[in-house]
Amino acid sequence: MTDPLRVLLVAGEFPLASETFVRRQCLELVEQGVDLDILALRPGDGQWTEEDRRAGLPGRTRTVDIDRPLAGRLGRMPGRLLRVGLGSPRTALAAVSPALGWRAMSGQLLEIESALGSRRRYDAIHCEFGPMGRIMLDVVSAGILEGPLSVAFYGYDITREIQKHGPEVYARLFESARLLLPNSEYLASRLRAASAPEEKVVLHRLGVDLDHFQFVDRRDRSEGTPTLLAVGRFVEKKGFEDLIRAVGRAGDRSAFRLRIVGDGPLRPRLESVVAELDLGSKVEMPGWRTPDEVAEEMVRADALAMSSVVAADGDMEGLPLVIAEAMSTGLPILGTDHSGIPEAVADGRNGRVVDEGDIEALAEALVAFSDPGRRLEAGRESRAIAEVMFDTRKQGETLHRLLRSISTPVD
Repeated sequence: MTDPLRVLLVAGEFPLASETFVRRQCLELVEQGVDLDILALRPGDGQWTEEDRRAGLPGRTRTVDIDRPLAGRLGRMPGRLLRVGLGSPRTALAAVSPALGWRAMSGQLLEIESALGSRRRYDAIHCEFGPMGRIMLDVVSAGILEGPLSVAFYGYDITREIQKHGPEVYARLFESARLLLPNSEYLASRLRAASAPEEKVVLHRLGVDLDHFQFVDRRDRSEGTPTLLAVGRFVEKKGFEDLIRAVGRAGDRSAFRLRIVGDGPLRPRLESVVAELDLGSKVEMPGWRTPDEVAEEMVRADALAMSSVVAADGDMEGLPLVIAEAMSTGLPILGTDHSGIPEAVADGRNGRVVDEGDIEALAEALVAFSDPGRRLEAGRESRAIAEVMFDTRKQGETLHRLLRSISTPVD
């Protein structure tokens, strides 16, 4: 019998209310029999669920605060250096070496070291998002941890990060990591364009619990006002202003009422656009909802909109998980030709795909999907595609297999 795989999963913040997919991956790895530890580099803003507790996620999580004020880190540095140095003088020196940059010299690497338990060798170290991979490369280089690295990429980490820091930002990581796991073919192409080795780039999509996001029979909804749901932070890349303007452009030709669930810095701007276009009766923005409440919103909805655009700072989506969740419930998707969205939304099959920023095309899609028959047909296709592409059990098995393929046996 094969020994359980010992894996350290590294997240920027955990548990995080807006990144339920990281939690889902943890649960699936535990279900696969993985001996899992979780390193959270910052405390998360989410709450533990009963499912999390049954899987033991709270006890598996080690939380760091790498953003602790510098004075606090420096004040702790002498004692930490002495403790680490008693076991390994080489590691102590490396953990504060200028060769590893400001994270070492400011005490961040020692902050991480102090949060780790006695286990320091893993079969695999899996990092969620590229920046976490860069941090953990330094941790491994300092000798604080041992194990091969895999890094998952989801969007901003291969778009905005490169625009902000330059094409060399991931050079060391690409050389040292064993696996680079983009969640869409589009992001895979961006990794290759950034000089990631072809043989290390492997597509791995996020999964959805198809039992939780069950297909909803909407055949009895031919009467009444259908709801077009949109979900996400009120930030530029979501394209919510375009969506609101499309509702105004469609006017009475569209039957939809738009419900945008979320919040964020652009709320005042979006509220002003709603007022400007006199759409108060057609657009609702109820604020944040919990993941379970978002699932209920999908049950009540009749279509999902994902009007994403490239932000001015280069920020982009990967393949938003909300699309997979909505498809699982049988919702047609009105999306833009943005990043990985066309990989899940087949134009004319389970929804419509229009050019980014094309308000007129979005408006025409709203008019077309005001037809209940068209929505029902596209919704059935959505569920069929989700069962093939996004089943969380299949994706969990795939991630387990990938991590085992790079594993270094622990003594």
